[in-house]
Amino acid sequence: MFVEIVLFTLLGILLGFITGLAPGIHPNTVFAMTFSLSFLLVGFPVQAVIAFVVALAISNTFFDFIPSIIFGAPDEDSVLSVLPGHRMLLDGRGYEAIFLTVMGGLGVVLLTTISLPALIFFLPVIQAVIRPVLHIILLSIVAWMVWTDKSRLAAASVFLLSGIFGFMTLNSFPSDSAMFPALTGLFGLSTILTSIMAKTKIPPQKIPGKVHGDWLKGSVTGWLAGLLAGLLPGLGSSQTGIISAQVFKARMKEFLIALGGINTSNMFFTFIVFYAIGKTRSGAVWMISQIIERLTFLDLCLIVIVGIMTSLLSAILTIKTAKVMLNKMKHVSYTKVMLLTLFVLVVLVAILTGPAGLLVSAAGMFIGLLTISLNVKRTHMMGFLILPTIIYFSGLNPLFFRLFW
Repeated sequence: MFVEIVLFTLLGILLGFITGLAPGIHPNTVFAMTFSLSFLLVGFPVQAVIAFVVALAISNTFFDFIPSIIFGAPDEDSVLSVLPGHRMLLDGRGYEAIFLTVMGGLGVVLLTTISLPALIFFLPVIQAVIRPVLHIILLSIVAWMVWTDKSRLAAASVFLLSGIFGFMTLNSFPSDSAMFPALTGLFGLSTILTSIMAKTKIPPQKIPGKVHGDWLKGSVTGWLAGLLAGLLPGLGSSQTGIISAQVFKARMKEFLIALGGINTSNMFFTFIVFYAIGKTRSGAVWMISQIIERLTFLDLCLIVIVGIMTSLLSAILTIKTAKVMLNKMKHVSYTKVMLLTLFVLVVLVAILTGPAGLLVSAAGMFIGLLTISLNVKRTHMMGFLILPTIIYFSGLNPLFFRLFW
């Protein structure tokens, strides 16, 4: 069984690498395909299949920052990295940006492993305390974000416009098919078009011998944000990333470390939540729940061990892949790369979500371009996810339905 676990772990890392580098292909798609072909898994140990799921889910949280930072092609889990990560790329520090996300991922793995016994005991208590007041916490954070922006009226307008766009989109289409075209338009297409129109040139990328950053502060921020995202349905890593960054006043490097940690810790926490309270919080956990009713403590130990090994291998592969890709960038025209990325994203949106998805992407792109022209922080566009979350947890869904339908 040991050999099967190792082979399935390596297969999971390989597929995590592919899904991470290909924008628009989410691990959940692979899990759904795997479930539909589950007859191929008959005869293999259950633990090997669990190792495959864990390796794919965890490795993807490392690799998916590469296209987000280098090409500005985000997905739901790495969308916020477009902001500081792309800025560092334009300063010749793209490698450093990706390295910081890797630091965050490894940091939260260490923190999660150390705190595992306490997490198993306290998770149900934390969930019961936070859930009833979550909308108040989010409202407070949004108010603080708007207040600290240089142009408060423009910031509030962008947040509300993005939030209404999110509420209407997420309630008109299944969330899985709405998220990709909307976030691609808001953050990806708008960023790429701006780079093309400005005829942006990528400077030579520096490969520093040592990357500096407040590793502990960034990792703790990411760990706590991942904990919130893993505990509460409807609250994703993007929302919790903004909450934690505002609470801890994270600077750019710390923010990237935190972002690298959020997705990895969130994935770990969804496994722990499934073990502790039996709740399904991710596609990876859903896949495991289809093959085993409850996790035993030994299963949880296997998940942690596989997660640690996957994180170490994925960190090395992410850094080496980023170095190769950034070195290749100096031999090509960045404008041509952006045009190709724009074409690929539009084609992917058309194939995966059809004409409706193209319309959603176009609407998101115009909001993104408006935000850039107003010189407002693009984090306010996360109103797309935050406002619907506030509405959901405050119980105001019926009122908003009457307003917009």
